[in-house]
Order: sequence, then structure tokens, then C-alpha cells
Amino acid sequence: MNTQRIAFYLILSLMLLLSNTTLLAQNKEPLHFFIDLPLMEYPYDFNHRYQAATMQQSIKLSKSFYYSLHGGLDILGKNKLGKKGAIWSKVFMTILDFAPLPLSNTWLHEEWHRSILTLNHIKSKNGHWTNSVKHIDDDDLINLKLNSPQDLVREATAGNEGNLEFVHSLEKDVFFNQVNTWNYGLYWGNYLVNSFYLFGSTRTNSKPLVRFKNKEDEHIHKRDANGFDPINATYDLFHPNSPYEDRGIHPSGHGIDRYIEFNDLSPAGQQFLKTQFSLSLLNFLDMNLIGVDELGKKMKYNLSIRHHMTPFGYMVGVNFLFKKNQFGGMVKPKIYRNERNTFLGLDVELRNNWGQIRLAGWQQPENLLYYDTNAAFGGLIGAKIYPFQKSQIHPYFEGTLKSKGWVAGHPYLGGNFSFLLGLRIRLKEKVKAK
Repeated sequence: MNTQRIAFYLILSLMLLLSNTTLLAQNKEPLHFFIDLPLMEYPYDFNHRYQAATMQQSIKLSKSFYYSLHGGLDILGKNKLGKKGAIWSKVFMTILDFAPLPLSNTWLHEEWHRSILTLNHIKSKNGHWTNSVKHIDDDDLINLKLNSPQDLVREATAGNEGNLEFVHSLEKDVFFNQVNTWNYGLYWGNYLVNSFYLFGSTRTNSKPLVRFKNKEDEHIHKRDANGFDPINATYDLFHPNSPYEDRGIHPSGHGIDRYIEFNDLSPAGQQFLKTQFSLSLLNFLDMNLIGVDELGKKMKYNLSIRHHMTPFGYMVGVNFLFKKNQFGGMVKPKIYRNERNTFLGLDVELRNNWGQIRLAGWQQPENLLYYDTNAAFGGLIGAKIYPFQKSQIHPYFEGTLKSKGWVAGHPYLGGNFSFLLGLRIRLKEKVKAK
């Protein structure tokens, strides 16, 4: 992603945010947020020795980074610079939201790519400063395509999946956990980057951009894993049985030309990618974007639409959040699509102050491939427990048992049991008595 494109996203987001005085006037109440320290996730960390953060670990670390950054800037602006300072602190937050810093959403995007690579025993490095994942051997990608083409597609789509799930996690914290840091720059920024990334991938003029990148990265370990993520994902989605070597030789004569161009896709592949851009606009059907965190009186609720590319095609679903007193939950009906078939799924979560229970069921393509004609049933059961949650510092435990199938935010496509242990530190702004 080049500098001009990042600048365009930044300017557009600032225009949208500054045009809405309601958003800039938020956070009159004392700030409340938390810092999560995800200490260990089994079996991922045991098998891979912390080579990369897991999907859930990176979300928790990135949220903690932004909550601390936004909370600190907001308090500084209000207490030291008055009303205008509070507004300008939010503008500065938005600018920092686009900076490719460690633990930022750019770092998270690349870390989600790496989580799939690490799961398949492929070493890599997070190049968040240059929006890339590097230090990958061609032989590792050859073997991944040969042994698990579904994971190769998932690896390419995981970055955008991570950014969208990051926004969803922020919104859940606001709705259920009373977090009130100013996150609208992150909402708008991630949605805009996701859609414009897809839009840019459908342009026939992607060829000079890709060629420029190839010339720049002649050393194999300096090359990105994917180039344009959505194009590579679409190519491998439509060619699950084509050897990775079919991409051809890199222009330098060393290694494989990893980066697929839009013109390299079949007409059907090009149309599929254009459809994904159109569907990505559904993500903007989110009440949080206009500062509406909840609706209702006795029972509060919130609603948003979600689109994801998947290893077998795509998913469109609804996120319905509700709460009444200490009880709440989510209901998420989902539609999955591959080449010719439509499959259905439902994800339900119930929660109170002490924990959560999650049940999900689905039909998905039997082998999680685009051309599958048969369906397979699958499911998930999960639980989260927050003992001593009234304390400022307390541990938490999360466990998930799932069958074969794609689940947003879960790296394993096969059956898996995962367990996460972490520590949460709750922070609240002190208000001086007048």
C-alpha cells in the first residue's frame, strides 16, 4: 500500500470525522478502559514457541495499545488544553491511527497473515513499517499450496479479516464493557482501508504497481508473501490444484513471481473480486460509525453487517448485540457462499459480568474449497470466565472447541481445542472534585 493511498485514506477519514461534531463531543464521562495481557494460548504457543501472536492475542494487544494511547491523549487534551484541546487530541488520535506502529492495526493486519503461516510451520517477520510479511522462503509457499490450498487462501485473506474483527471487538467492548475511549478513527479507517484495498485490487492498472514492487524486492526474503492480498487470494481460490510454481519466475530470475495481477485472473475470477468489493460496502451498515453505540430503553441493542472473504468464497452476516441489566449476548446469522452453493450458519453468545458461553453451528463446503458441491455440518462451543472481575487486576480464561470449518478470528480450519490465559487491568479516569 503506497504513501499516496495512505494519505488519501487519512484525508477522507478526517473529513468524515470532522464533519460530525457529535463524534468529536464524545467522552464527557470519566474515561473507562482496560489493558489486556494475553499470556498464553494453547496449543498454538506451545507448538510454535511464540513465533507470532495468535489472532486473539494480537487483537487484545492492539486494543490495549489504542485504549492506552487514546485514553492518555484524551485526558491530556481535556485537562491541559481545555475544550479545543479535547477536539485536537481526537484529530491527533486519528492521525496516529494510520501510523504503522508496533501493535497498531497495521501490525495486527500483518500478524494475522503470520498466524496462518506460523500454524503451517512457516517462519516470517512482521514488516508493519512497509505493510508486508517478509523473510519467507518460496519452498514453504510451494508446500503450503500443495498440502493445504485452503490455508494459502486463508493466509491471503487473514489480514483484512483481522482488521474487521478488530473493529467488531472494539464495538463489543463499548457495548458490553462500558469502554468509552474515542475509537471512531479506527472504525472508519479500517472499513475504508478494507474496501479501498479491494477496490484497488480490481483496477487493471495494478500491473505497474506490482512490477514496481517486484523490481524493488529482488532479494527473496525482502518480498511480501502476497503483494495484493485479495488478488492472490482469488487466484488460489480459483486454482486450488495448480502448483505454486505456475506463477512463473521472478523478473530478477531468482525465485517465484509471487504477486498475481488482476489481468492474470480469469473473467470469473475478476468478477468474483469485483463482487467482493461491492459486498465490502455492507460493512458500513454499522450504527457505531455515526456515534450510535446502543439503542432501546429497557433492553439495549446494536446492529451491524459483516462481510468476509473466506477460504471457500465469502460470508455475509449480521451482528445483533443486546443487553438488559447484567445479562446480554449476541446473535449472528450467517450466509456462506462458494461457487454454486449457499450455506447457513448461526452463532449465539450469552454473557453476564462473570463470563460468556458461545454456541455456533454451520453448513460449509465439505473440503472448504470454492468448487465443493457437498456440504458438511460443523459447530463450536466456547466459554470465557472472568473470576475476581470486580478487582482492578484480574485473570481471565477463554476456551474454544470447534469442528472442521472456517470461523472468523480462529486460525484453525480443522478441528481444534484452544485455551487462552490472560490478565486484565481495568483503568478509570479520576475526576477532580469541583
